Amino acid sequence: MAVGASANYNRIYPQDEGRADYATSLVQPSADVTWVLFGGFRVWRTKSKLDLSQQQAEGSQTVLIENTVRSIIAAYYQAVLEQEKVSISRELMDASLDRYRREERASELGVARNLELLQAKNVWLQDRADYLSQQNRSEEARRQLGYLLAGKGGETWQLTDTIPTIDEHFDPVELHRIAQSDNSSLRNQYVSIRLREEETRIARSDYYPSLSVGAGASYAYNRTSGVSTHQIQPYVSAKLSFTLFNGSQRRRAVRIAEINRQAEEITLDEMRLSVNYDVDRQHSDYLLCRELVSLREEQLSTSRLSLRIAEQQLRDGTLSQFDFRDVQIAYYNAAVNLLSARYDLVMAHVDLLQTLGLLLRETGR
Repeated sequence: MAVGASANYNRIYPQDEGRADYATSLVQPSADVTWVLFGGFRVWRTKSKLDLSQQQAEGSQTVLIENTVRSIIAAYYQAVLEQEKVSISRELMDASLDRYRREERASELGVARNLELLQAKNVWLQDRADYLSQQNRSEEARRQLGYLLAGKGGETWQLTDTIPTIDEHFDPVELHRIAQSDNSSLRNQYVSIRLREEETRIARSDYYPSLSVGAGASYAYNRTSGVSTHQIQPYVSAKLSFTLFNGSQRRRAVRIAEINRQAEEITLDEMRLSVNYDVDRQHSDYLLCRELVSLREEQLSTSRLSLRIAEQQLRDGTLSQFDFRDVQIAYYNAAVNLLSARYDLVMAHVDLLQTLGLLLRETGR
């Protein structure tokens, strides 16, 4: 819609003395409306492109949310892992302190030798230092979790869950089918291809003619030598235009749009291969981690039994402190290895779910 106005004022002074001068005033406002009936399907194609652009933005947001959820899960179970290590370190430290106190009492009674006492003290000091270091790592893991959760600082996070043992079975063929249909990055790439197709159609719309209609009216007010006239002029117009030649700009625009679409299709093929590779690799890692958890559980059970036997032999005097320390360290390492194996299993499961596009669905339950 366009609105305009014009005004003109003239005053004429005649040369003859017998004629009087006169003035002319003209005011002419106008308004017209133009409506494009057909523009080579550009309106519909542009509307479709905007819808696809919104879908693409939502798809990118989904990928971002998945990465954020994965980071939060990793940080949470890392904090749980470090907290469990604190408990194991405290257990080892308390046992060393108890043995040191027994050696100290025995030394006061003249039963223990100074070397055994110093050895027990050194072991306790080492375990105490390891415990304090592990506490610091646990606090750092909690701070990292609070940072990812956008905490303001100073909060006390209560970790209510433990690291679970996952025993879910997957069909490799079904995994590939799900990944190809539900992977967030692939789905977003499908939208990108459709978006490029719409851009190609928009570029081709310049080959079609354009039809537009218009309607308007103008009003004229004229006053000459004291005589006023009013005039209203309505009108209706139609315009059909077609570009015959514009320096091959339309052809170049279409060609560029087609090249962009072909590039997106090549990217899609690469992403499909990458997703298949990731599914195979992550499923293999998941199976390995699940098997390692079973082995670490059996190893911890054996180490716990060995520690009980060693403690009895140490009290009976049939086992040296050096050998007992080796058994104790083996138990500590077995407990830590089991926790690490469970953490690796959880993250392998999370990575597999993310590749399958099921992470948000599983965490939203």
